[in-house]
Amino acid sequence: MAESFDTDKELNRFRGLEINGAGAEEINELQRATFDKLIERTGTWLKAGHDVPSIIFATCNPTHNWVKELFYDRFMDGTLPESWAYIQAKITDNPFLPDKYIEGLKRNLPPLQYQRFVEGDWEVIEVGNRFANDWDDETHIKSCWHKKEYPLYISMDFNIDPFGFIFYQVYQDSEGWHLWVFDEATIKAGTIGKAVGEIKRKFTPADMWRCVITGDYNGNKREMSQADHASNFEQIRRELQIKPKQIQTSGNPRHVNSRNDLNYVLYHSGEGKDKIDFRIDPRCENLIRDMRFVEANGEGGIVKSNRKDVHQHADHLDCLRYAINHKDCMKWIRWRQKAFV
Repeated sequence: MAESFDTDKELNRFRGLEINGAGAEEINELQRATFDKLIERTGTWLKAGHDVPSIIFATCNPTHNWVKELFYDRFMDGTLPESWAYIQAKITDNPFLPDKYIEGLKRNLPPLQYQRFVEGDWEVIEVGNRFANDWDDETHIKSCWHKKEYPLYISMDFNIDPFGFIFYQVYQDSEGWHLWVFDEATIKAGTIGKAVGEIKRKFTPADMWRCVITGDYNGNKREMSQADHASNFEQIRRELQIKPKQIQTSGNPRHVNSRNDLNYVLYHSGEGKDKIDFRIDPRCENLIRDMRFVEANGEGGIVKSNRKDVHQHADHLDCLRYAINHKDCMKWIRWRQKAFV
C-alpha cells in the first residue's frame, strides 16, 4: 500500500490494519510519521500466535533526512536501540554484477552520485544551485548565545505545519556589527498557543519587554477564526503582553532580492570594521540544514514544492531571510554598500 501523504496526512488508510510484519521500500522517500505508524500497527495481528516475532524491514539509499538521523547516525555512534539493526549493503556486494557495469557507473555517473549510490557514502552533500551559495560551515557555524544587554529578536514563519522560529540578536559595539542566531524552534502542528508557550519557556518577561518580533508578513492577515479577526502577530502580541511597536514587519522580500542580501551578509561576514560577525549556533540544526541544502530555481526563487523532501522545507531559511530584511540588519547592509562602493 502506498503512503499517499499528500492526500492522507492523518494516515487513515492504516487505521485498523493488523499486521505482524511490514516492509518499506525506499524508506528515505517516506515521512517519519509513516514509519512510526508501521511500528504502531506491527504486532496487532494476534491470530499469528504469541510466539511469532514482529519485524519491520526497510530499504533506503543514503540521504540527509530523518532516516540518516534515526538509523545511520545512531548506528555510527553506538546508540541504535538494541532491537534494531542497520545492515549496510552496497551494490558492489552483489557478486553477480559484472565488473563492466560497475566500471560504467564510475565512468558515467557524476562523482557525488557515485559516492552516494555506489559507495554508500552518507556524508556526501549533493546540492545543485544552493540558495545560500556563500554559505560555509567553518565560517558561519560558531557558538553564540543570548546577550541580555542587547534586545532579543524573534523571526517567525507561519506554515500549516510547522511554525518555524529563529531567535537572534543584531547589534553594534566597539568591535563592529554582529548578527547572532543563537537558537531556533520548530512547532509541529503549529498553533498560537504552542508558539507563545515555547517563547515563554525560553525567555523571561524581562527579555520580552524590549524584544522585536518580525517575520512572514502574511502573519498580519486578519484571522476569520478570531472574534475580532486578530492576526497571528496580534494574537502573539496580546499573549506576550508586549507593545504594538514591538511587532515590526514589512512586505516579504522577493526571493531573488532576498537571496542577494543573504549572500551579501554571508560573503562579508567575519572580523573587522567592514565585516559583520554573522554566526549560527550549532544547536540551530534546522537552519543549518536549510543553509546547506535548500536550492534556488532558475529565477532565483526557492525550490520548496515537495514537503516530503526535508531539503525543500526552507522554513527556517525563510525566518533568516525575514530577519535580514528587517530594518536593523538592512541598516548594516546599506551602510556597507555606501561606504565601500
